[in-house]
Amino acid sequence: METAEDWETERKKQGARGWRVSTVNERFDVATSLPRYFWVPNRILDSEIRRAFSHFHQGRGPRLSWHHPAGSDLLRCGGFYTASDPNKEDIRAVESMLQAGHSDVVLVDSMDELPSLADVQLAHLRLRALCLPDSSVAEDKWLSALEGTRWLDYVRYSLTSSSHR
Repeated sequence: METAEDWETERKKQGARGWRVSTVNERFDVATSLPRYFWVPNRILDSEIRRAFSHFHQGRGPRLSWHHPAGSDLLRCGGFYTASDPNKEDIRAVESMLQAGHSDVVLVDSMDELPSLADVQLAHLRLRALCLPDSSVAEDKWLSALEGTRWLDYVRYSLTSSSHR
């Protein structure tokens, strides 16, 4: 996605209500490692985002990564600087962003070395190709080929991480 309009189209496609496209990082002055645009809760102003993201490693504050049709949201962020003062107004903005209108929130520490979205997508494509009826993998090599997709590793990482919450 290259433009703010592309991000808005994708947000609508996912059905993520309560979210909007933020342009606060358009010139990469909030975080050079984030895209120009990302999704944040509607009720959070860009000025609040700028302050709130400063409490995260490399300015990588919480933002929507994916919305499930049943209403669950997956947010991604860098590690939180624990020296931040919890009574400050911008910390309350962080809490609001993390909750994103949901009462039950699960946080996954990015330091858990979870795979990147690109890694998961590639593993999924490899798994799908392996499971097609016309797969050229010999039956006695199928389990090795499955292991080579890394799909099961990524499922294990995710389940292990979520079970510690």
